[in-house]
Formats: sequence, structure tokens, C-alpha cells
Amino acid sequence: MVAKVIPSTCSECSVRCGSLIHVEDDRVVKITGNRAHPGSEGAFCIKGVNAPLSDRDHPARITYPMRRVGERGEGRWKRISWEEAFDEIADGLGEIKRAYGALSIAGTAPNHLGSRAIAVRLLMRSLGSPNFLINQDLCHGCRYTATMLTGFGGQAGSELKKARVILVVGESPSESDIVKWMHIKAAKARGAKLIVLDPRRSQSARLADHWLAVKPGADAALALSMIHVVLSEGLCDREFVEQWCAGTDELRERAAKYPPDTAAQLTGIPAETIIETARLFATVKPGCLVLGHGVDAQANGVGTIIAFQSLLALTGNVDREGTNRLPKKMPGWRGEFNDDPRFRVPREIEEKIIGGGMYPLWSGPDSSLKSCHNPAVLRAIRTGDPYPVRALYVANNIVCTYPDLQDTVAALKKLDLLVVLSDQMTPTAELADFFLPRTTLLEEEDVFIDPSGPCLSYTQRILAPRGEAKTGLEIAIGLRDCLRKRGLIDFDVFPWASERDFIAYQLKETGISLEELRARGFHEIPFGYEDYRKNGFKTPSRKIEFFSSRLAEIGQDPLPDYKAPLYAQGTDEFDLILLTGIRSMAYHHSRFRNHSWARRVQDAPELRINPKTALRLNIVKHDWVWVQTHKQLQRVLLKARLTDELPENIVATGMGWWYPEMSGPDHGASICNIDVAVPYGPPWDPITGSAEARNTACKVVRAEPSEVDELLMQVRRPKSEISATA
Repeated sequence: MVAKVIPSTCSECSVRCGSLIHVEDDRVVKITGNRAHPGSEGAFCIKGVNAPLSDRDHPARITYPMRRVGERGEGRWKRISWEEAFDEIADGLGEIKRAYGALSIAGTAPNHLGSRAIAVRLLMRSLGSPNFLINQDLCHGCRYTATMLTGFGGQAGSELKKARVILVVGESPSESDIVKWMHIKAAKARGAKLIVLDPRRSQSARLADHWLAVKPGADAALALSMIHVVLSEGLCDREFVEQWCAGTDELRERAAKYPPDTAAQLTGIPAETIIETARLFATVKPGCLVLGHGVDAQANGVGTIIAFQSLLALTGNVDREGTNRLPKKMPGWRGEFNDDPRFRVPREIEEKIIGGGMYPLWSGPDSSLKSCHNPAVLRAIRTGDPYPVRALYVANNIVCTYPDLQDTVAALKKLDLLVVLSDQMTPTAELADFFLPRTTLLEEEDVFIDPSGPCLSYTQRILAPRGEAKTGLEIAIGLRDCLRKRGLIDFDVFPWASERDFIAYQLKETGISLEELRARGFHEIPFGYEDYRKNGFKTPSRKIEFFSSRLAEIGQDPLPDYKAPLYAQGTDEFDLILLTGIRSMAYHHSRFRNHSWARRVQDAPELRINPKTALRLNIVKHDWVWVQTHKQLQRVLLKARLTDELPENIVATGMGWWYPEMSGPDHGASICNIDVAVPYGPPWDPITGSAEARNTACKVVRAEPSEVDELLMQVRRPKSEISATA
């Protein structure tokens, strides 16, 4: 028996823990965490242990290209070769480009990170299209944009374990980030104080010294009130603020609108608790802030995040040991492609990104992510406004992850060409004209920066791809070559001949060899603290800007403020508040619903509900219920989970659900995915265009067992891997 242990990095979610792949006789027998990894330090979750193996060998996996031969969603396909696929897709894109122009072609990916996303973005740019969609408008997007505006996007990272006070907002690390959770528990064991702002009494909240059960969507009012306490009582880090912050007087005036008594009415947190918490965070040093996705998908996401970043800066918890650390650079690393002039199209083309006119700091040439406003793209597909979008190149399952699911489906059906990259037949892939088989994690190679280390992390290709599967980068390169032969490439922004060529480009000036990364799985980035003393912060003033000069330039409110959440528009009929985005360690977005290990952890789309609320609504344990929002979209069927973690007026659920074993093109998503009921705006955040998808008014009604049996008759508990064709 030949046994070896190969260091790698798990990328089954955005945490990206260091991993050890245990191989015997060219067969992966198990996957564990890598204690030597400077970011994760051995932390590892159930996804990392199970998902790579299940994905690789899943019986429902598709490993060859296919062309649709029936109507969209009919499930009729013909197997074709890669040469046929590339030629036919290139021909289709050529027809669309000649008829409507390059802008009529767009690409999508889950985020802007890693080779998969880079391949999609640069393929679009090479065609002459700046249109690239990411799910980060609902997760991370507001945080990225706020960071650009304030100049401070400090990472909590491994500094958490050194902090003496930790403030957690919009996240439950115990459910979503095993590394942060490990560090928070380590800090608590050393005596650190933990403050958790969350409407739910999550596991993180149960560990907290101070749990602030803030009303959904009221986080900004709480942050501004804490800022008011810090400034009015002279608790700020005066030296740091005077030298490195701009707009303190304006922030003081804005925060004065939210004294604790006023904030108490808006947030549900007693005034004395607000005062006590503000004093604690300001006076106990060092302090760390954890900001999660819960404050992203809100119509006031950017303002809320700026408020908390301002609180952090006022207390001087900036790039010092045990505080939020500025991102550290790897000398010579070439892994950022959004802003690099070598990989951009002319400004006059970037100015036509869909959404750029209304959201220039999200979609314009001067934004950090240069990504489309997703709802505006769906509208452009349906209506041709501001111009037609006729083709989509899709590298994620957008049907199950975009709000207003039925609107997404309707838009996809109107396209002239839909190409989907996937390893399985998802509800999005069911609507495609071409299905292109993509590799899974154990078959891929990637290099990226892990800011929590900080380190350069490496994902190793452990096994050869199954069947004819290719990586996202390899697929894009093959398609680019066919487009080039047809004279359809406008810009040379995608120059690599292979995946290894791409990685060599990234590493070329770092002095780091691929052999070193193979041996360890990472390369630590040496770093120090207080880097801002060298060149300041990335703002026009070179300081952290409480009063954003860039927001003022585009006519937006330059200061953070509170705005009433969407559920305030509710009625007596829609008398509950629906929280979405609740995480599970077993799932990531819409993935792993066909994995038996994940379904043993959670086998149904849940609605968490307080037992007293359930009693009032005649709902008992394991009942199925209908949920409908006040926007009167289609109702959704969820399974009640009674828990005291929620107050009586709030219910909560996750996202991304579908049943691969159910027949039909949506595989049950139109019945049981919360995005059926949640609108994709308006309202939208005025800076990013992020929809208010987190907090909506809703009503809950018990479903009759007979209708549940009829709707879900194909759903079964997994005894083996679940087949999408069952």
C-alpha cells in the first residue's frame, strides 16, 4: 500500500480552510484539517470532510458536454464533443454579437474571487462586454463597497484570538465560519468579552457576555448610538482619530440624532445596555469587529457597515495586534484583475455596465467590483432596457440563489443562448442550451490570497478529472480559442494558454515556486502592524473617512444613517418578520442538496419559529407551513422547526433549497426555495443596489398534510447518494 498526505486548501465555501488529503494507492480515503495552515490552524467543517469526495464520485454527476434538443426545461439532451460544444457556442455568440453588439452578452459567477470567476469575467471582457454578475450583491458586496468608501476594511482573521473584546454583527460564526468560531472560543477562554448583535439567540449569542437582540434592520441605529456614547463621553482614541480620521465633527452631529433613549425605541435594546456596551467596546483594548452577511442584503447595507467601521476606527482598533488588521500584500503577487489596466476594457465600454448609471460605486468604472446590478440585467433580458441582453454564460446556480425565483426563470427562458457550467443538473442547468461539465474540487488547481493567515494558499489537483470534465479556466480558454478563430475577440485581456500558464503568471514575480506550494499547501506572508503609517488609507484624504468624499461627489448622503426596514410596510395580515440567509455548516448556498451526508444533517428547508407563535398559528413540530411575504409573490413551503432562539414576532430560514430527486426542471425549487417569496427589490441600497432580501414582512399558514404529500411525494430521506434523475 502506498500512502501519502497531500496539503491543499478547501474551497467548498469562502472560509477556505487548509486541508490534508489522505491518499492510499491513488485513492482519497479521507480529508482532514491542516494544523500548520496559518489561517485555519486545523479548523475544518463537515463540508470539507465530505463534499469533495461526494462531488467527485456522485452517481448523478455529468461528465460530458451536452446540447439541448427539446424545449427548455424538457430534459432532452444530446451528448456532444468538446469541439462541437465550443464551435456551436462560438457560432451562437457570434450571431448575437453581430445582431446586438458585445454588450448583449453577459457572464455570471458566485463571486469575483478565484480562477473560476476570473475566467468568466475576462472571457466577457475579451468579447468586448463588461457585463459580469456576482451573488455578492447579497453577500459581501456592501462590505466591499463600504471598505472602498471609508478606506478601512480590516480583517478580524487570526487577530480574534488575541482580542480582549469582540463585537459580532450580522453573523453567527458557529453556523457559518468554523475558523472564526474557533478563534472566538479561544479568546473567550482567555477572558475576552463577547458582544453579539443578533435578533436570534444563536449559539454565538448563547456564548456572549452581552447579547443584544436588535430588531432586524435596526443595526445602523444601534451603531450610531454607540458612536454617540463614545464621542459624547470622550472615550475615543483621540490620538488616532485626530491624525488618521476625517469627518469626525460631521459624524458626531449625525450620531447625536440617536441618543440611547431614541435608539432604544428603534432597536429594542434598552438605553442602559447601549451605554454599557459602547463603554465596554471603547475602553477594553484590543478590540475586534466581525461583520457578517446579515448586514449586506439590506436597503441600508452600506450605511450600516460604514457606521460599524466608524465605531471601530473611533476606538483605535485598527491594524494593531488583536484588532481588525488591514489586508496584507504578497510582494509580486498578480491575482487581482478587476482594476489592473492590463485586463480592463476601455472606459467608454465600462461606463455601459448595466447598473452603472444608478450605482456607479458598484457597477461603474470607478467601483471596486465593476459588477452589474443583477435585477437590472434580468430586466434588460425581459425588456431590452437599457439595451438587449441575449446571451448568458453561467457558472453558478442562479435560479436557486437570486431572489424572485420565478422572475429569474422567466428571464432565462427569453435568452437566445444560455450556457451553464456545472457538475450536475441544477434548476439553472435545466434551462440551458449547452451543459458544460465542470471539475470538482479534488480535480482542480488554484492559488489565492487568504487574508486571515495572511498567506498564499494553494489548492492541489489530487485526481485527474472524471470523464471529460474541465476546469472553469480550461473551458473559458477553449471557448476563447474558437471565438478568436472567428474574429470575435476584441481585447487581449485573456492571454493564457493553459491553467498552469495562468498560475505561473500569478506567481512569476513573487519568488515563490509551485514546488514550495505543493510541499506545504501555503506560503505565509510576513506582515507587521500599523501599515497606514507608511501611505495612509485608500481614500482621497488618505484617512479613514467617516464623511465619505466619494459619496458626496455622486450626490449621496456622505454619512451613515438609519433607515426603516422593509417590514415596516407590513399589515395586520403580514404580522411576522422573515429573516433569511440563516446558514448551515452542511450547505453552501444551493450546493450539496444531493449529498446524503448533508441531508442527514438537514433534510428539509426549515422555517424556525417560536413555540408560542406556532401555538397561535396552530402549528406543531414537523408541520409544513406556507410562507408568503407582503409583496404578494408566490408562497413557499417550508418545514416548521420550533425553537426559542427567536422572539415571537420573527421567523427565520436559510436559502438555496431544491430537491434534486424531484422531477421537473426546477426540482422542487418553485415550491420550497425561499427566493420564490422574496423580492429582488425595490427597495435597493442606494450605493450598491443590494435588495432588501433579509428582512421582510410575512404571514405563515399551516399547510394541509394532503397537499404536502402531493407536492413532495418524490422527496425521500437519503440512504445513498441522491440522484437528480430519481
